[in-house]
Amino acid sequence: MLNIFFRTAAVTGVIVALAGCATTSPIERPELRADERWNVPLTAGAKAPDEQWWQAFGSEQLDQLIGQAFAGSPNLAVTAERVFQAEQQVRVAGSSLFPSLNLSGSTGERTTDDGGSENRSESTSASLNVSYELDLWGQLAAARDEAEAGYRATVFEYDSARLSLASSVATTWFRLMALDEQLRVARENLAIAERTEDIVDARYRNGAASRAELLRQQTEVLNQRAGLEPITLEYRQTRSALAVLVGVSPLGFEADTGTHSLMDLTLPAVDAGIPSDLLTRRPDLAIAEAQLQAADANLAQARAAWLPSVSLGLNAGASTANLASLANPVETLGWSITLAQNLFDGGTRDAQTAISESRRRALVEDYRGAILAALQETDDALDRLQTSQRREALQRTVSERAERTLELTDLRYRAGSDELLTLLDAQRTLFQTRDQLVQLRLARLQATVDLYKAIGGGWQQKDE
Repeated sequence: MLNIFFRTAAVTGVIVALAGCATTSPIERPELRADERWNVPLTAGAKAPDEQWWQAFGSEQLDQLIGQAFAGSPNLAVTAERVFQAEQQVRVAGSSLFPSLNLSGSTGERTTDDGGSENRSESTSASLNVSYELDLWGQLAAARDEAEAGYRATVFEYDSARLSLASSVATTWFRLMALDEQLRVARENLAIAERTEDIVDARYRNGAASRAELLRQQTEVLNQRAGLEPITLEYRQTRSALAVLVGVSPLGFEADTGTHSLMDLTLPAVDAGIPSDLLTRRPDLAIAEAQLQAADANLAQARAAWLPSVSLGLNAGASTANLASLANPVETLGWSITLAQNLFDGGTRDAQTAISESRRRALVEDYRGAILAALQETDDALDRLQTSQRREALQRTVSERAERTLELTDLRYRAGSDELLTLLDAQRTLFQTRDQLVQLRLARLQATVDLYKAIGGGWQQKDE
């Protein structure tokens, strides 16, 4: 008994002494600072985005489509499954910190032939084995930390996928509304051309217009009709793309743009905050940070692999020679402390540590690059938004002037003061200015969506 005490004390002393040799130290996060203002001045009275930022556009159809996309998108469902898998991986990694218990039992019979006589023997046994690895150097805890960081990264990937999906649905929906508006403008322009054709035809029959003028106007009408086809095709294809985004079949899918036109949508003023806020507002930056935390934990494991492993074992069992002696089994009880240290591995641990350090350095640069890209995306979105706003205001004035010019030219043509070519030029100019106005409104809406996405769309990191 005294022998056992001394052996136990000796091993315990070695373990305590080695615990002081642990070299896994915490690794500091990189500090990256950004300027406190954007290159483009912010709009006065702008509001910070809500988590459901798309509702600020005032489109019930858009709100319904994004809700449908969240519920039915296959890509989002795949990302959700990855979150579940990562959560289970945390359980797997965490289980190593607890003892392992194994229960086994057996019974059997053996017959031997000894010179013509049979000898039969029976045996029954049961045992309980308990094993536990002491995590003196934090290697097992680091493995759990790596799994937890990986889980957080997948949660942020899911949040990022939701943000990207909502942005894609919004921009596709706005594009569909713009095409619907362009079709309306094109049909109005066609109606103007057809009315002009009737006027030219009447003037031709009265001898006030030439055959060439009539053919020219008929050609213009045909061109206007032909111009409807590519817009209609793009409308159908955009509608199909929207169906896929929301997770339904494009066959038979209808997207009612409602009674509101593109020009009726609300254009929210978005507060982009200050550049340093992006570090906590964008899920993709949270992904990069979580991946860096996982790399830290992986490096801690690689460093801890240089230190000895210590395991405890306990075994209890009972056995009998036959079933009749179950009441008086032979009982056994044993324990063990195992200390293992790799003395030579051909440089494997050196290489694994170097790989972990290199991966961490690469992730630091990825993190820094993601921050720089986020700053650029936000500043560019602000620039596009303000530029498109100014261009739309100017284009609206141009469109009003073109409409007035056509009215006057039409009156002058009817009175015989202007030629048909002048009238045709006025018609084309009006059509082009109206079409350009629609495209600029679309650009402004898309720039607003880009800005929402660039600043994280009201996303906030939730406590796990």
